[in-house]
Amino acid sequence: MLRRSAPPAPERRMLARAAAVLACRIASGFLVALALLGFCAYRVVLDEQRTQARQELAMALDLDNPDQAIPCLWLFEVDGASVRHAPQVPPGFPLQSAVASAQAGAAPSQTHVTIGKTDFEVLTVRRGPVVRQAVFDTWYQQADLDHLVRALLLAGLLGVVLATVVGAVLGRRSIAPLSDALERQRRFVADASHELRTPLTRLHTRAQMLVRWQQDQPSADGLSAEQSERLAAEQSERLATELRAMVQSAGELNEVVEDLLMSAGLRAAPHRGEYFDLATLAAEVIDAERPRLAGRALVLTTVGDDLIVKGARSSVRRMIFTLLDNAVSHTAPTGRIEIAVRRADRGIAELEVADDGDGFDPVDRDRIFERFAQSGSPGPHHFGLGLALAREIATDHGGTIRAAGRVGEGAAFTVRLPVAG
Repeated sequence: MLRRSAPPAPERRMLARAAAVLACRIASGFLVALALLGFCAYRVVLDEQRTQARQELAMALDLDNPDQAIPCLWLFEVDGASVRHAPQVPPGFPLQSAVASAQAGAAPSQTHVTIGKTDFEVLTVRRGPVVRQAVFDTWYQQADLDHLVRALLLAGLLGVVLATVVGAVLGRRSIAPLSDALERQRRFVADASHELRTPLTRLHTRAQMLVRWQQDQPSADGLSAEQSERLAAEQSERLATELRAMVQSAGELNEVVEDLLMSAGLRAAPHRGEYFDLATLAAEVIDAERPRLAGRALVLTTVGDDLIVKGARSSVRRMIFTLLDNAVSHTAPTGRIEIAVRRADRGIAELEVADDGDGFDPVDRDRIFERFAQSGSPGPHHFGLGLALAREIATDHGGTIRAAGRVGEGAAFTVRLPVAG
């Protein structure tokens, strides 16, 4: 099974570190927000409880009968040596230090005391000769706070797990564009190497041949004037021919560079490009490739007018050339190739290249467009880079390409491109 090529180890480590850092930042931000939310909730509950305690104490001081039993709330009335209170009171009350201070004329005071393991809020007030002391048991309030803290800790624990998972997912999704950009950069280098190799090799070979030819030229010494002139003319003509060929190779090299730059530019700015007729461009490619057809029959069919598309003309020409070259390579010398250019659905121009050649296994109809893929059917079938580049060109122009075929029954490649306007 074909897998997408993985980035090199240094890039994988860099992307993994970036994803991990981003995940940690997302998780940290989530936890900080959760901690602030928990702190605010704790402070709000604590303030509400303190307000409730003050209200309960004030209500107890206003009771007429200190013998009345109220859950978690007691009233002590001290008049000299006489103390009135409910039948059952917590030990240690009334609080004698607070009673003595009130009898001495101290202002009303609220005190927090702990007896045993229980916390109490105590409010002591002197009213005439009588000192009243209200005691409020905060056990239930403390239990509520403990439950809140446990809930916050549990939420924090779950938040750590959730934040880690969410951070990892968002980190990977955020890094995905960077990974795609690196993959495109590697593809561009591979495309440039693949496309530039042939014209560079041709140019280098011609330059070597020209140097070798110049070294092997006979000397004009001992020749007559007429022979010297004829030799100079032959050398000049050969030199001019080779220089024209080198200029042509350099032009092809420049065209390939422009093609690659235009394709890369279309990815970044799809609105760039030029308008051209798809049928006319297909006819130009066919005319240029007719010498390679040999005995093969080639039929061009055009249905519809104004099949104008917008994009990189040289890139689309290369795509058509790739499909035609693939058909010629897999068709017998007496085979048949059909090219049809037509308007399909509304706003769609369709180019189909069909042949009656070798064909391919239907299981490879998607794999055939992948770079240097291997066939999923038995046998040493390998796919190169050309059809993968053709699909990228179609995709960069907002179109699609699909393949259909069977082994020994030929193949058909259909390109659909949006019509300009």
